[in-house]
Amino acid sequence: MDRRTFLISFAGAGAGLASTSLAGAATDSNASRAEEVSQTVAGNLNIDQGSTLIGNLQAFMPGGIAFVKDNAFGIVLDVGWAANGKPGSASPDFSSNTIRFERDGAQVLFDWGKVGDEAAVARLSSDKPLKLTLRIPVRPWHGFNNILSTNKSEIEATAITPQNQSTTWVLHMDPFPTGLQQSPAGEMAFDVELSATPVYIAAGFTGVPELNQVDKILDAAAAKYKSQRARAGGPWGDFAGAIADNLNNSRQYSSLTKRVVHVIGRGGSWIMTDPDYPPYFAWDTSFNALLGSLEDPRHAMDTMRTLLSYQLTNGMVAQIAAWNHDPIAYINTQNSNPPVTSLCAWKIYQRWPDRLFLAEVYERLLRWHQWWPNFSDGNHNGLLEWGALGSFADARLACGWDDTPAFDGAVQVGTQMNADAVDLNSLWSMDAEYLAKMADELGFNSDAAELRDGRDRMNQRMNEILWNDALGMYCTRLWGTDGKPGEFLTRLTPMNFYPLMCGAPSPERAARVMEILTDPKKFWGKWLLPTLAYDDPDWSKQEYWKGHVWAPVNYLVWQGVRRYGTPEQKRYFVESSVELFMRNWIEHGTCNENYRSTDGIGSDYPHYTWGALLCQIGLEYCYEPNAHGEPLPTKDAASLSIVLRNMPSGGKLYSIDSRGGEWSVAVEPE
Repeated sequence: MDRRTFLISFAGAGAGLASTSLAGAATDSNASRAEEVSQTVAGNLNIDQGSTLIGNLQAFMPGGIAFVKDNAFGIVLDVGWAANGKPGSASPDFSSNTIRFERDGAQVLFDWGKVGDEAAVARLSSDKPLKLTLRIPVRPWHGFNNILSTNKSEIEATAITPQNQSTTWVLHMDPFPTGLQQSPAGEMAFDVELSATPVYIAAGFTGVPELNQVDKILDAAAAKYKSQRARAGGPWGDFAGAIADNLNNSRQYSSLTKRVVHVIGRGGSWIMTDPDYPPYFAWDTSFNALLGSLEDPRHAMDTMRTLLSYQLTNGMVAQIAAWNHDPIAYINTQNSNPPVTSLCAWKIYQRWPDRLFLAEVYERLLRWHQWWPNFSDGNHNGLLEWGALGSFADARLACGWDDTPAFDGAVQVGTQMNADAVDLNSLWSMDAEYLAKMADELGFNSDAAELRDGRDRMNQRMNEILWNDALGMYCTRLWGTDGKPGEFLTRLTPMNFYPLMCGAPSPERAARVMEILTDPKKFWGKWLLPTLAYDDPDWSKQEYWKGHVWAPVNYLVWQGVRRYGTPEQKRYFVESSVELFMRNWIEHGTCNENYRSTDGIGSDYPHYTWGALLCQIGLEYCYEPNAHGEPLPTKDAASLSIVLRNMPSGGKLYSIDSRGGEWSVAVEPE
């Protein structure tokens, strides 16, 4: 079971590029201010005009070195690394990259790095003799075409645009490869004989170094990145480095957007069907941006910019955009996705304060926030429901839990489920809270006041209508008649804990909710959190959203546990989450789409970036930026005996150590 199965199943005619209801006329009351901000940040989009990008940026060749010049010429040297292998380390600037993989019983080591503006160097070795085939495709992206040729000392590519512009790229190797072959389509393949003695490579458009300089260049770059790398030490292992390895190896280039962004997975699977069309699932991509910002704020911000660039004129952010996958439309306008992007944007800003970025995304996020009550309140009671232009199944897809039974008992009425959704209303309230923080920072005082008032009123409505006193829990509730609420939907999932994250419960109600969360017969087992309670009849199926553990759910519920949990509850929640990720990472090299709650084994897609949110929980347990941008260690984690290095906060990198129940914090040396 995977995301593709559900999306293909439910994609219908309503998923077109435009729609008549959910994508109606724009209602932006801040249009003039949005235009002013748009003009201000126009030069801050980080579209690389007139420059060369070098990195493992091609979706189908994630272990190869891609060279993209002026967004017009593209060449990839592919070493054939298996896309499903464990990612190696990759520095934010691509100056130091290391990959290890198995081929025909030999362990291959591939070190490479960007040098200067337009070149890269590499070395290949193996622990056993091995013949490895390298390839250079003629068309790595749409519109990027290459003519390949060779002589006895170099391989040359003439890169040509559809407008008949051209440039030259060269490849030098020692020893020079054997078995050079060229396919009828023009692709070049050649063999290199590997052993413990490295094969040296230097390539690029200009400024290509001499081969006798490769060791010196790569060793210096590796030492520099090691000193600057985000990493952790202590009982949980290097859970910070695991985030960096997964996200730094998820950066992909598209010749359509002309940006490098963090995509949701690697390789030519259902996720990536075309190297120019990485799919932007709204909440997945938002979490990617947050995770990627640990080491690479530039591409993290560009990831969020790219997602929001597909916003519809009325403010809606689509569930999926830019996925070239029949029968799903280029922009799936029939439904939206959980509004977690403001949360992620604010946390990125806390790490790397960039007011232009904040101003740019704030206007778009505010419009999305305003879209929800205009288009997702079918019974006009001030509470929100999931909806879609298509079927009930499409509306359920909007919530992000593709096949959850949480809404069983509801039906589709027009474009909406007839159920006031406990998860969506909590998410909207949390969205208002983080937008208010942004408004404060940007000096939009009236916005901030309105957003906080909206949050308070939403929390009040949830307490009046969605609180089930008999159960001691907030529940989704069916529409009623004659102005009265209908029945509660009482099938328990972690959605029922979402009101904790927006501060809705009183201390007394929060205690009752936490009592259910921490009940070992319900949710509080070895591997947190199952997406159905242990005593649910479908939990034993362990099928996708029927019982599996999902990192984004743990992360959102963590936002509530950190507000209301006891020190012991917070510690257990965090340790279970981090251990779940790290055992799969260490044993199998996977960052899973989800995990079985029976035995903690990773499930479904093995390299799905949001799995690293389980490690993000660990970082947030240890510290959070204070009002001055300085890292504030938490009292709860002081007894961990943990070491954190190069942690971003307020635009600086910090070392954060806990020993003997005390924290020490210092700015890392330049």
